[in-house]
Amino acid sequence: MNDIIDDLVTDLTPAEPARPNATMIAGLGVAALISILGVVMVLGPRPDLMLAIQTANFWIKFMVMALLAACAWPVLLRLARPGSSPGLGLAIAAFVAGGLIVAGGVNLLLAPASERMYVLLGHSWSACLWKVALTSIPLFAGTIIALRRMAPTRLRQAGFAAGLVAGGVGAAIYSISCTEQSLTFIASWYLLAVALVAAAGALLGPRLLRW
Repeated sequence: MNDIIDDLVTDLTPAEPARPNATMIAGLGVAALISILGVVMVLGPRPDLMLAIQTANFWIKFMVMALLAACAWPVLLRLARPGSSPGLGLAIAAFVAGGLIVAGGVNLLLAPASERMYVLLGHSWSACLWKVALTSIPLFAGTIIALRRMAPTRLRQAGFAAGLVAGGVGAAIYSISCTEQSLTFIASWYLLAVALVAAAGALLGPRLLRW
């Protein structure tokens, strides 16, 4: 019996610890390429994209959505480890979202009364919600697949963080197709779309990430 045990343990080497950052970047990177291709090939880039990238509102829309994802990223890495707490990333994300909401509200108040409805709704508010969600699906799937290679124990919080990352990156990618420029529109419908993806992540997290 001892000989069998000795044979089993001979030449054993320690398993390499999982690297959450590299694993998550790989999963999110592949998913981002899929989402970008989907937006370009299915939705198409906005026709005035070369002019739009010269405007501040285009970059505000892109950067704020990317910033929300960036705030959730360290939360996701922390929650990929068993027993870890979320940290301050979600609070910072809430601060960023709150700043955008304030800016959107001021923009709405400064708009002429006759234009406020358009400033708020634009011409694509309903399409924005489902298109951002659709763009976020590959990103959410890639993030969840990467998370399943880790050892999260706070499954609902991890799902929420995965949804926030996916929603933020998805909204940033969708912005290359969206022609809306109003800060009020971005603060309303982009944020709502990202929040819905994050909420779906929190709802699905315990089921998808269960060991």
